[in-house]
Amino acid sequence: MSIQPAGLWQRSAAWTLDAVVLGPLSLLPAWPLVSGRAAAFAQQMNALLEACGNAMGRAIIEGVPLPALALTVMQDPSIRASTAELEHALWALGWPPAATLFVVSAIYHIALEAGPRQATPGQRLLGLQVTDARRHRLSPGRALLRHVAGVASWLTLNIGHLMAAVPPLHQTLPDRLSGTRLWAARPRMPAWAVAWLALVGTLAMALGVWWMANAMATMQGALEQSLR
Repeated sequence: MSIQPAGLWQRSAAWTLDAVVLGPLSLLPAWPLVSGRAAAFAQQMNALLEACGNAMGRAIIEGVPLPALALTVMQDPSIRASTAELEHALWALGWPPAATLFVVSAIYHIALEAGPRQATPGQRLLGLQVTDARRHRLSPGRALLRHVAGVASWLTLNIGHLMAAVPPLHQTLPDRLSGTRLWAARPRMPAWAVAWLALVGTLAMALGVWWMANAMATMQGALEQSLR
């Protein structure tokens, strides 16, 4: 059976499928810390949005010209204070699940990609398989290196993973750093995988629109209150 390098969309479908498993497994151990901090983060986010609305109202009352309005609001002391508090709340909320995700996903990927099937469940559903540069099974050490290199790719705002869109080898930054390859048994994704990615994209977009609508409503309420 002929194989070819796995492309960006095949990798994305496999990654999101694995995320359905890894997300809950990573969140559960961190939940005792996360549950209380999530409310604090939401409170600080609302405080920042309200501070933006109030600062905008003060600037309008003071007659700040429209071209200078955004800069004036950004320099408001209350905005800076709220931003600093939000950063602190975000760090407190984010590091516990991030730490457990690193450990859980390391065990998950090393055990499965270096295992007999050479693939995670998400990769198997897409007909993908991980090998070294010679198409041999990964050692646990190389699988660990691939996982750590994946963290480096996240630090590039995922540009390292987007390298999978570049033909002909479609290698990501983790592939290149760890000397590994990801192969596909079929050239195209099955229809169900295309539908899955469409669903994930739609849900992500809907979540973003919902958050934006709530954020705008909070800012508008604060603005109207400050103008009374």
